Amino acid sequence: MIVAIDGPAGTGKSTVARMLAERMGFVYVNSGNFYRAITYGVLSAGIDPADTEAITSFATKADLEYRGGILFLAGVNVEAFLHSDSVDAWVAQHSAIIPVRRIVTDKLRAAAKAQNSVMEGRDITTVVFPDAEVKVYLDASVDARTDRRYHQGTSGLTPEEIRGNISMRDDIDKSKPEGALKLAPDATYLDTSYLTIEQVYEKVKAKILEQQGNSMSQMEVEMDDPKKNEGANVQTQLQEEYLKSLEQLEEGQLVDGTIVEITSSNVFVDVGYKSEGSIPIEEFDVLPKVGDVVPVILVRKETREGELLVSKRKADDKIFWKNTKGFFQAHQPIEGTIEKSVKGGYDVNLGHGVHAFLPFSQADIQKVDKPEKLLGVKSNFYIDRLYSDNKVNIVLTRRNYLEEEIAKKRDEFFKTVAIGASVEGVVKSFTSFGAFIDLGGFDGLLHINDMSWGHVTRPKDFVKKGQSITLKVIRLDPEEKRINLSLKHFTEDPWTHFEEKYHEGDVVKGKVTKLTDFGAFIELEEGIEGLAHISEFSWVKKVRKPEELLKVDDEVQVMILSFDLQAGRVSLGLKQVTANPWESIGDKYPVGMRVTRKVVKLTNAGAFIELEEGIDGFLHVDDLSWTKKVRHPSSELQVGQEIEVMVIDNNPNDHNIRLGVKQLEEDPWKSFAKAFRVGSIIEGEITSITDFGIFLKVQSGIEGLINKMNVSDSRVEPYEDAVKKFTVGEKLSVIVSEMHPERQKISFSLRDYQKKVQREEISKYISDDEEETSGMTLGDFLKDKGSNSLQNP
Repeated sequence: MIVAIDGPAGTGKSTVARMLAERMGFVYVNSGNFYRAITYGVLSAGIDPADTEAITSFATKADLEYRGGILFLAGVNVEAFLHSDSVDAWVAQHSAIIPVRRIVTDKLRAAAKAQNSVMEGRDITTVVFPDAEVKVYLDASVDARTDRRYHQGTSGLTPEEIRGNISMRDDIDKSKPEGALKLAPDATYLDTSYLTIEQVYEKVKAKILEQQGNSMSQMEVEMDDPKKNEGANVQTQLQEEYLKSLEQLEEGQLVDGTIVEITSSNVFVDVGYKSEGSIPIEEFDVLPKVGDVVPVILVRKETREGELLVSKRKADDKIFWKNTKGFFQAHQPIEGTIEKSVKGGYDVNLGHGVHAFLPFSQADIQKVDKPEKLLGVKSNFYIDRLYSDNKVNIVLTRRNYLEEEIAKKRDEFFKTVAIGASVEGVVKSFTSFGAFIDLGGFDGLLHINDMSWGHVTRPKDFVKKGQSITLKVIRLDPEEKRINLSLKHFTEDPWTHFEEKYHEGDVVKGKVTKLTDFGAFIELEEGIEGLAHISEFSWVKKVRKPEELLKVDDEVQVMILSFDLQAGRVSLGLKQVTANPWESIGDKYPVGMRVTRKVVKLTNAGAFIELEEGIDGFLHVDDLSWTKKVRHPSSELQVGQEIEVMVIDNNPNDHNIRLGVKQLEEDPWKSFAKAFRVGSIIEGEITSITDFGIFLKVQSGIEGLINKMNVSDSRVEPYEDAVKKFTVGEKLSVIVSEMHPERQKISFSLRDYQKKVQREEISKYISDDEEETSGMTLGDFLKDKGSNSLQNP
């Protein structure tokens, strides 16, 4: 039977549904919690809660499972997190996503399949289970629901904020394009605003009993919950009344009988009745002996032959069911045999004609990839659920039993085994960092570093899967349940005598065991391995990969640079066993020496010139020319080209040699500074015209700038107009206005030059023709002579 309870938030759906499940033997499923669990999972995973596609993808893969009325997400109990403020803020939007609703609907239907279920939600009666046998719509006023949510104590919001959230939630739920909240036509409407939860329960229970066609005289199935002991429930009361009635009856009574005779077809027992009881011999698995006492059920007081008809098989069945219920209530294991695969799990034979269901997820500790491998396995199980649905149904869990047994063995191991003890185990599986050892249902780790004092590349080279081995316990962590094992600790640590044999500066032989990006591991002897960093390979060669000089199994000579006995580390050097060419490089290439060598590499800053194998000098781009501005060395040089250079700096300690090309010639700036000074007149050629001035090349290739302010008098003629009179390649005479040879910087002034020429012409004119010019003003003179002076300086 499906009992579907619909209605808005805060109407008591969850509480009533749980009460029905606990008191009437239904499996409780909260559909709203499915959506809340998905929202909680989305928020916990850091997924954008507004990303519909990502939320749908998460919902598709979400592992949602009900165990004993509790919702688990990915194996974790999430019930305590489902009514937080963050979940409340997003769950309505997420539950409105149509693909998510369809995914949850499928999960809910699967959860309710083949069992009596009570489900509650906001579209349970209209979409998920429209054909449910019992459909109830619980409603309540917004004020009543606000008060209930506030007093739950799970929210940090004020009542006004909670009321706003509930109203907004109602609007969202009622306007969803699919699965909107609405009253199903055939649902029973019940306003819970002024009802206690017990009153609501009684009304819903009455509806269920009415649907079942039962009266209160019919047994109300209320199975015992091993986790709850609240006194005798209805099931227990009815059973006690039934047993009392059996004591007053003779037929059907369970009694002990003593075997008085055995024939080829029957076994006769004395049960204290006026005649002996007869039991078909087929009911005995093992043939009994006269005098044995066996339990039997009184089937009929007298047959036509006047005999008492009793049954051992029915007695065994009754005792079995009594014990089964006891196992369930006391959480004790029951034995059974896995006989066959069925949909979703296995059929388990418990004996006495009783079969139980074992879900695949509860069949083993590990995921069952091949169901057939467990067929025929005889094992102990825990009864996970025991309920009635016209017939008694039993759901088992083998996983919980195995986990408890392993936990007991592991706890016993930690209590009884000390560090240093030897233990037996079987190699179970491999990882890149070692092997897991089965110690009797629980694992210990044999790390790759604990397999041998020497270098271990592959764990499989030392142990084999399925191999039984003896190991030493070297670390125990009871809190984390971790056990570390070792093979190498059965032999002496070679590091114990390291200082007796090795010292810093010793040159020793070793064997390359492993190459990495940063160097090579070299074994000096079994169990002692050192690292030669790639920087210690060569004095002069730039080794990018160890493979350029070494390969595994090479025997090499190395120097011990340092060691750390506590950490078990040795630093080795390959280059230290050869002469260091940098020690004599200063004498070999003194500053001022001229050499002709080959360009081996170009960079943005300059070029590397190979002086000899492994030793390069650097030619900076600024040292190519005294006067030319070289932006990139590729404009002047190319790889493979031989050029003459001068050593301008040699620093062996820093492994740095500076070279220059321009230093091969005298510095033209020094010559220029000797020939000219500030105020000198010089002629040059225009090389470029820019917005900020005119570049002029003078003798020796030296280039300087006529700043725009020094081209013309801006009060007479703006720079933009004046510059139009000039062209690249044109010759100009200017005055040196600023000069810094040490910085290779020089500035010129055309304006100052023109003023100087004008002053000279005025002086000359006045002295040559004083009378003619005596009546003229300076303005008249400039008007007459100005244009010629500007055009022909």
